[in-house]
Amino acid sequence: MVKTVIICGDCGDKTLTREIVRICSNNGGALVCDGDRIYQTTDDPFFLIFSMCTLSDLFLPGSIVVLGKALIQIRQDMDLSDCVCIIDGENRDSAVFAASFGGDTVGCSMSGHDTLTISGFNEDGTAVAALRRRIGEYEPGEYIVDRYDRDNMYPVLAGTAVLLLSGKL
Repeated sequence: MVKTVIICGDCGDKTLTREIVRICSNNGGALVCDGDRIYQTTDDPFFLIFSMCTLSDLFLPGSIVVLGKALIQIRQDMDLSDCVCIIDGENRDSAVFAASFGGDTVGCSMSGHDTLTISGFNEDGTAVAALRRRIGEYEPGEYIVDRYDRDNMYPVLAGTAVLLLSGKL
């Protein structure tokens, strides 16, 4: 069964989209619709990924919605109660947006109050993600993240949350 991921508000350099596509490609493959590009990373992809700078309506129950920073062109009153929303816990706009839609929210940041955070860095280029609350079948614990950028951890944490929510980690 294909898992649908909708990335909203990742405009400009598309760092968030690139990292989620990379992580999903390495864990089941992805069919990606990103603006004017549609491509797949494997013959039988597990993930269907849409990256949207603007969005006025969404009806894909059971989807994972990942919020970026540019939410100004995303309609604020959509009913996403049947979706799970991943947010950057340090981005107030995404927290306000997620609170208004009524579904489950997974906060990701370097802060200890979010569901998923980083508990440490290893010398071999990996980081340790700490899951503080249950996600899907995964209990709180620590999980190795294979690549990271210390200056911008949200894309890596969001990708890790997508894998946890999809049962692919």
